[in-house]
Amino acid sequence: MDLTIQQGDLAFAVARALGSVPQKSAQPLLNCLLLEAEKTTLRVTGSDLDLTTSATVPCLGRAPGRVAVAAKHFHEVVRKMPRGAVTLRLEKNQLEVGYGDGKGWSRFPVQKSDEYPSPPELRGGVTVTLPGETLARLVERSAYAVSEETTRASLNGVFLHGSAQQVAFVATDGHRLARATSKGRFGDLTREGVIVPARALASMSRVAAEATSPVEIRIADGKGHAGFVAQVGEFRVQITARLLEGPYPNYEQVIPKDNPRSLTVTRSDLMEAVDIVASHADTNTQQVRFSLANNKLSVSSATTDFGAGEQQVAAEYQGEDMDIGYNARYLLQTLRNIPTEKVVFRLKTALSAGIVEPAGALAEPDEELLCLVMPLRLPDVAEAEPRPVGGRK
Repeated sequence: MDLTIQQGDLAFAVARALGSVPQKSAQPLLNCLLLEAEKTTLRVTGSDLDLTTSATVPCLGRAPGRVAVAAKHFHEVVRKMPRGAVTLRLEKNQLEVGYGDGKGWSRFPVQKSDEYPSPPELRGGVTVTLPGETLARLVERSAYAVSEETTRASLNGVFLHGSAQQVAFVATDGHRLARATSKGRFGDLTREGVIVPARALASMSRVAAEATSPVEIRIADGKGHAGFVAQVGEFRVQITARLLEGPYPNYEQVIPKDNPRSLTVTRSDLMEAVDIVASHADTNTQQVRFSLANNKLSVSSATTDFGAGEQQVAAEYQGEDMDIGYNARYLLQTLRNIPTEKVVFRLKTALSAGIVEPAGALAEPDEELLCLVMPLRLPDVAEAEPRPVGGRK
């Protein structure tokens, strides 16, 4: 291997590939990055077998080659090097990187690269093409609701499905749900869809936000793997992920269709109130109380250990008085990912799921967002449902 490359290009490729390297693996090669040099390109790959990232960047190659170097150490050194041309040359089982017009050099031990894992070929299947900024938004607005528990593996990812007219990204952990959709003809996704691990989508989202052309999603026959291909200027990034096994729960069954009570609030005001009041909440349940009355909302919490707090929030609410409990952390995560000034809660009872969605249309006219948050039982109203709209029990 013998080549010249710009430090910024090398640092880009190494940083992107590093995202797929495990923190620590019993297989030494998986703690490495694979560098493959051709006449005009250098490809840098990182993998943990479930997730593989390859970044291809331009270079001036004098001799092709293929080596594996310790990922974190190589990244740490390369990112500190000054801007400008750097040289990579393999000499006596060490990779020498020269920088600063000969001012400095670093040498790295290399490992045999013959057994470095190759990503699966994505033959046949389905191809979906999305603008990079659209993909990044859909991931951001849904992935926060992915479950962190390992007991139901299908909930550890985002459900990607759609039709000829739209694509949908859905995530839920059983306590909250987020569905972000975009209308348009993006490919051949079906309602059965696929479940993409959250880590893979997070990596792809970061690249998609930088993409200079639409991102291509390739789902292999058998739906065992998916690949994401993005062009970032002259750089090409491909992320290949092992998909999670389904089926995904029929989430549409839990989205309420008849929530008659409507609460409209300014998102930033509500976030402030919940954040402050939650300081007094139980550390396990993080429970805060919403007390709803005619055009009034009070957010409160009280515990023996942390005292009590209450804050009034300007609101539009019509209906019977109602108290309802929420997990503050879940609620704040939901509110942070709704991009409008105001939000609407559509409620039925103190014990049933509530819909939280933007008040009015999103800035992107072809996109929609629906969130769902399950309430927590309040100790003093756990056995009673609120009075029905239009009358008393």
